[in-house]
Amino acid sequence: MFVDVPLVVAAVPEHPLMAAYPDGGAVSSAALAGHRLIGLQHVIGMRAVLERLCAGAGFRPQVVFEAAASDALARLAARDLGVGVGVLPGPGPHPGLRALTLADPRARARAALVRRAQGPLGPAARELLGRLREELRAGRRMRGRNRAGARVSCAGRRGSRCARR
Repeated sequence: MFVDVPLVVAAVPEHPLMAAYPDGGAVSSAALAGHRLIGLQHVIGMRAVLERLCAGAGFRPQVVFEAAASDALARLAARDLGVGVGVLPGPGPHPGLRALTLADPRARARAALVRRAQGPLGPAARELLGRLREELRAGRRMRGRNRAGARVSCAGRRGSRCARR
């Protein structure tokens, strides 16, 4: 199972970055230059993605806060402490925040899950699987391989089938 979602920038609606995109749209990585950013901790791969995107746009990100999880990132951004860059928790809405996707196609959060075919699952594995199923129900896009090794893609809609690729 593979989860693949776009990274977003999130800030209070009055933030200058949000004002630059009154009709929505995708934000370029270069537009983040000069803004105080809220990122996820280095141990989370999304932080490395942010740093690569900014380096590609010719600047070093000014990360003023690090969040351990996406809900903490959203809370910091909602308090106008900077522009959050990452994945927002759950399907939304997120009170006090406006979110726009990043334009760069490499601005994605990806997570893969591999589990043993037989045997009991431990408590942590059961919790992780439960949360991933919630994401599917919320409509997040998931991809992976079936038992035969064929690539599959799931839109996460109730009753939908995974399509072979």
